[in-house]
Amino acid sequence: MLLRGKIALITACVVALAIAGISVVTWLVTEHNLRSQLDKSLLASLPPRLDRSPGPGEHRMLKIICDEGLPNEGLQQVLQGIQTLSTAGRTCAPPGVDPVVTSAADFVQATTYRDGVTRSGTSARVLLQPLDNGDVLILSRSLAEIDDTLTALAGVLVGVSLCGTLLVAGLGLWLTRRALTPMAHLTETVEHIARTEDLTTPVTVSGQDEVGRLGRAFTSMTAALAESRRRQRDLVNDAAHELRTPLTSLRTNIDLLVRAERTGRELPQRAEVLDRLQAQSEEFSDLVTELVVLARDDRELARDPVDVSAVIDRAVERARSRAHDHVFDVDRAGWSIVGDAGALERSVLNLLDNAVKFSPASSTITVRSRPGWLTVSDEGPGVPFEHRRSAFERFWRAPDARGLPGSGLGLAIVADVVAVHGGSVRFVPRPRGASVRVDLPEFR
Repeated sequence: MLLRGKIALITACVVALAIAGISVVTWLVTEHNLRSQLDKSLLASLPPRLDRSPGPGEHRMLKIICDEGLPNEGLQQVLQGIQTLSTAGRTCAPPGVDPVVTSAADFVQATTYRDGVTRSGTSARVLLQPLDNGDVLILSRSLAEIDDTLTALAGVLVGVSLCGTLLVAGLGLWLTRRALTPMAHLTETVEHIARTEDLTTPVTVSGQDEVGRLGRAFTSMTAALAESRRRQRDLVNDAAHELRTPLTSLRTNIDLLVRAERTGRELPQRAEVLDRLQAQSEEFSDLVTELVVLARDDRELARDPVDVSAVIDRAVERARSRAHDHVFDVDRAGWSIVGDAGALERSVLNLLDNAVKFSPASSTITVRSRPGWLTVSDEGPGVPFEHRRSAFERFWRAPDARGLPGSGLGLAIVADVVAVHGGSVRFVPRPRGASVRVDLPEFR
């Protein structure tokens, strides 16, 4: 069953229960009112001095002529249902009256109402009025009219309930279908995206209700997936492009060694070729590591308090072990952020490695850090102003640095890690060399 059918069915069931409850209450109230009116009518039909307590010297007694003639004029109004029950248990009723079947329980001490049955089997409402001589006056009225009225009312209520339920079910189905039309469009769009894998398909769902919120959330999700797919595709394409040249060079050097081995000729540049192979294998290892870092999902990074000064110290020690011919001038204050210590340390190390690579031997690499920021500066040629934004793109390398070792991913990794931690990175003006500033939110 579709969702709109389920909602319409549930609505119809709820309305049916409500109408049924109202109908039952209406029927019961009507029955009570009709019986109350009948009881009042019976009480009002009592002969004079029998409808009230006797006064001083008065006696509530009544004699009904049962065998001959008609009752006197005072009994004319109650002729249709009057009878007496004597203390001997005999019933006396005027001619033409269908008497009520009596029992020993009918000898009452006060005015009493009950339901009874006449000798002909007709249901009747009975009023029992005790007399002073011990007899009981019995007045009765047939319940046929009330029963017919209640039966007709029950039929009307059942019909109204059924018609109301069907009407509400139809209206509920129509209204639900209209209300769920945006959901149907969203479902069609989602099915189209699942079938074609086209994440650029627009999701045209508006409104401030739950369906509108779902449509906007789905649009954001598909946009994020499309951006993630684009980044993966770009990374693969860029990696394939950058790997083509070193793979060609590596294959050429291996072919030289294989050919020399097969022909038995000594290769004069054997030592040089082996050095190149070793350097190229190290570059490949670094490139694979950097590609793995770039391919990591942001959610894989830790979210722990990190001491930035400790991160800088570890990164400087690693950089100093690689560059013995450089001087590291470090001045940092203690402060913390929330993030991934390993990713932050690699970012700082990438900045230090870049500074070492592009600065002359015996030069000074300057590291400064205060709460909320850190800078890494060198004494190299610097980065031209027009290239400072492109320097943080993947695989980008300055024209005069293409002959140097490296993959062009170092600053891209720095930019990605800093962005994930809610910060920013940029080149800042410096009289000599290059200076990179990293701004990060401080954890207090």
